[in-house]
Amino acid sequence: MTAALLMIDLQCGAFDGLRCDPMPDGDPLLANCRQLLDAARRRGQPVIWVQHAEDQADSPMHPQGPGFAIDPRLDPKAHEPRIIKTEPNAFSQPDLMAALQAVAADQVVLAGLQSEVCVSATATAALALGLGVTVVRDGHHTWPHAGHSATEVRKRVNEDLEDAGAKMISTKDYCAA
Repeated sequence: MTAALLMIDLQCGAFDGLRCDPMPDGDPLLANCRQLLDAARRRGQPVIWVQHAEDQADSPMHPQGPGFAIDPRLDPKAHEPRIIKTEPNAFSQPDLMAALQAVAADQVVLAGLQSEVCVSATATAALALGLGVTVVRDGHHTWPHAGHSATEVRKRVNEDLEDAGAKMISTKDYCAA
């Protein structure tokens, strides 16, 4: 069984304030994601990047916009596939399943943004497709929403995804495995 690390929407626009308020606790999130990447690469585990794109030419998240690029602190490698999506569920793009099949991955490990939107939608779709799903509990984050702090939202998403059948792991435990 092969697991691919999916890095979801870790783009400059979430951290630079161009599209929205900068991600709360963005630096610790990026540090955790960097540790995940280093561990996956050290083990030879496939890494797949997912990027959110917006159609409006003046949007920072347009493919030519300043917020579209993956945050350079994560140092994406040229050989690591990139999937461009316009919907929360990354599996809405057939390229993602093709990339997983190309590396014989039947499991995904999820990290990135936004906990209750793209991370949740992608995890739910992966479970429905019969893939093994592991969510890095401190490897995704979001913004405050509906009177709840970002940390509270992330905690609720972790609980909901675990109830749906996803496994949970911390950055520390993932890196130690």
